[in-house]
Amino acid sequence: MERRQFLAGAGALALTVGKAGAQQPPAQPAGTLTNDQVKAEKAKAMQWHSERPLTGSVPAHEHDFDVTPNDRMFVRNNLLTPALDMNTHRLAIKGLVDKELSWSVFDLAKQFPTVQLQGMLECAGSGRSAFRPQASGTPWLETGGMGCPKWGGVRLRDLLRAAGLKPGAAHVAGHGGDPGPIATAAPVIRSIPISKAMEENTLVAWAMNGEPLPFVHGHPLRLVVPGWVGSASTKWLHTIMVLDAPFKGTYMTNSYVLPRHPVEPGQKMPPDTVSTEAWPVKSIITSPAPSARFKAGTRVPVRGRAWVGEGRVERVEISSDEGKTWQQARLAPQGDKYAWRTFTHDVEIKTPGYATVLARAWDDRGNAQPAVSTWNPLGYFWTGWHRVGVVIEA
Repeated sequence: MERRQFLAGAGALALTVGKAGAQQPPAQPAGTLTNDQVKAEKAKAMQWHSERPLTGSVPAHEHDFDVTPNDRMFVRNNLLTPALDMNTHRLAIKGLVDKELSWSVFDLAKQFPTVQLQGMLECAGSGRSAFRPQASGTPWLETGGMGCPKWGGVRLRDLLRAAGLKPGAAHVAGHGGDPGPIATAAPVIRSIPISKAMEENTLVAWAMNGEPLPFVHGHPLRLVVPGWVGSASTKWLHTIMVLDAPFKGTYMTNSYVLPRHPVEPGQKMPPDTVSTEAWPVKSIITSPAPSARFKAGTRVPVRGRAWVGEGRVERVEISSDEGKTWQQARLAPQGDKYAWRTFTHDVEIKTPGYATVLARAWDDRGNAQPAVSTWNPLGYFWTGWHRVGVVIEA
C-alpha cells in the first residue's frame, strides 16, 4: 500500500489522539523499506552521508523553520527500516515492575493522557565532519543531524506508574524492532536513568507534526527523549525494560560513549568512558545562506536557532568581524522546555568583499558554546561556533 494512502487512513490517530480509536488505519504489510523509498519522502536538500546504515541531513540554511518539517528531519538508522503494522504492533513493559503489561497503539491512546510537545532530537555525531583530526563515524555535516519537530503521544512515566516500579529500579531501556542485515546483528537497545524516564517531557510517541510517525522515524511507536542524544530515543519501540543498572550492550558500551577525561586529539578511546546524554549548548545560523549577496552598508538580517539539552538558552551573540566584537541577538520567547529558540539580529557590513557572520550561545548555567569543541575519538557533541560567509557588493 502506498504510504500516502496509509497516512490518509491513519489521520485520526495523528495528534488528536484522544479520538484515535474512531478510525483504525488499514494494515501495512510487514517487511522493510528500501533506502530509495525512504529518500523519496525527504526534501531534495537532504544530503545522504551513508547507505548502510542510512544517514542523511540538511545544512543549516535548510533548517530555517521554527518547527522542523518531516521532510527535513535527519535520518539516522543503525540497522534497516522496518515497515510495521500499527494494527498488530504491541508495546510490552517488563523487568523491575509490579506487573508486566502490554498495549496496542490504540490502547495507549485510550488509557493514558495524550500530549503534544516540541522537542529537539540530535544525533550524537551531529557536526562530526568539523573535528580535526577526523573522528571515526558517519561524516555528518557541521550543521546536520538535528531537528525540532512536534511530537504526539503519551508520557513514559504514566506507563511506568501503571506497571509499578519495584525498589532498585534505576534505568529504563527501550528495545527497538529494526532488523539487522544479518541475523546476528545486535538489537538496538539503549537505556536512560529513571529520573529522565520519569521527566514529564519524555514520551512514547506515535505522531510527528500532526501525522503518524514516518516509517524511517520509528513508526508506529518510538521513545522521544528530547534534549538528549538521538540514540536514547529508540525507534520502532516494542519493549520497555526496567533495570537496576544501565543496560550493557553495543549501543551503550561500544557506541555513544565519551572519554571520561579529555584525550589528545587522534588518540584511541580509553577504557574509562561515560555514556553520551544531554546535548551541550549549541546554536546555528539558518539565514542567510552561504554566499548570499548584500549591498555594502545595508543591514544583513541574521536568524538562527539555539538549544541546550538540559536547562535553557540564556543568550546568543553575533559577530561580523571574526569575533573581535559581539552583539547580543534577540531571543524569541521560550516555547516548550526542550524546543530550540529562534534568535535574530541585523548586522551592517560596510566594506565590500567576503565577510563572515558568527554565532555563539550561553545556557542558564553559565556554559558557553566553544569556538571549537573538545576532540573525542567518536566525534560526538560538536558544538563549535557556526560561521556563514556572505558576499558584500559595492
